[in-house]
This record gives sequence, structure tokens and C-alpha cells, in this order.
Amino acid sequence: MMRFLFPFILLIFVNGVDSQESELALVMKEMAFSYKQARKAQNTEDLLIHLQEIENALIKSKEIGFKRKQAESTKGIDKVLTLVKEIQKNANDLSLAQEELVKIDQLRKQYHEIHEPSFWQLLFGN
Repeated sequence: MMRFLFPFILLIFVNGVDSQESELALVMKEMAFSYKQARKAQNTEDLLIHLQEIENALIKSKEIGFKRKQAESTKGIDKVLTLVKEIQKNANDLSLAQEELVKIDQLRKQYHEIHEPSFWQLLFGN
């Protein structure tokens, strides 16, 4: 029975994913990679490059938009943008700037919670 049910559930899940979500997911993955690179940066120039990549990804994600909770998601993006700009201004102190990057991760966790789909949303879509 489970053998027949699993492909059906998978088919429903795959059909529920649209191109907007896929594009947004790619942008978020790029941003996550840039964030990790910024955390590992050995000098200010590398840090600034990765911060600019994060900023570009944030702007692109706002342009793509969010399917659910648009206003709250945009508010989170704006908070991260503000934080990135502050870090860019203080990038000459590399260790302090990298400590400040932790705040970006905290915001990411906070705002990702609003997009975590429930079991029922995974099963039946939005």
C-alpha cells in the first residue's frame, strides 16, 4: 500500500512547486553561499564582495516576491538589507564585521519560520 501511496504524494508535492518558488529558492541558496563565504573571508575586500552578493540577492528576492506572508517577508528582507549596509560601513574591522554577520543568520532563522510549510500544505499544497 505504501509503495503506491508514496509516488502519489510525491506527485502532489512536485506539482505544488511553481517557478516563483523555484527562482526564489535559487536566490536564497546563492545568498546562503555568499553568507558562508563572508564568514570565512580573510580580508576586507573579500568580505565586501560577499556582502555585495548578499545585498544583490536580497534585492532580487524582493523583486521576485513571496507567495505567502508578503508583508512580513519583505520586512525581514529590509531588516537584513539594513544590517548588511551597517556591516559594509564597518568592514575595516574584519573580526567585528564577521561577528555582526551572526545577526543575519538569526534573522534568517526568525523569518524562515514563517515559510515553513505544515504537513498539510506539503500534502495538499497551499
